[in-house]
Amino acid sequence: MRRTAVSIGSILCCLLVALSCAMPALAQEAIGGVKRTIPGNIQGTAEVGVVVRVKEVLVAEDVTLVTISASYGGETSFLNLADTDSGTYLQDENGQKFPLRKPAENKWLRVANGDTMHGRLVFLGVVAPDSKKLKLVFNAGNTGDDTTGPGLSIDIPLS
Repeated sequence: MRRTAVSIGSILCCLLVALSCAMPALAQEAIGGVKRTIPGNIQGTAEVGVVVRVKEVLVAEDVTLVTISASYGGETSFLNLADTDSGTYLQDENGQKFPLRKPAENKWLRVANGDTMHGRLVFLGVVAPDSKKLKLVFNAGNTGDDTTGPGLSIDIPLS
């Protein structure tokens, strides 16, 4: 009886390992899209002490994904890059705005002092294939020295 329990446990363990190894490939395929080329050093800064670096733009079937890193080293313990519901978005050269789908685990895009947040921002809608530049806007209408949610805008040339 004990031997049977061990073999079932071994089988379950092997299945879990196999599934966990397959999951990244499934997740990547689900996010598949057209990668847009951007120059390597696109970044923006705000006076409050935040630096946001844009690493990749990916146009998927229904959304546009922007991979960023954001570092904060200011005077307060944290700041929010999405301090309001409509102030953080992606905008194309024709003025069309693509709203941020706020992540459930960090809906305000909070960055703690001394930390760097790495992630892929999801914007609703698809950027046109012939777009030549985008603008990534954080906390529209706020100034760059706002210690709660600083305003920041980053131009992203595409090729």
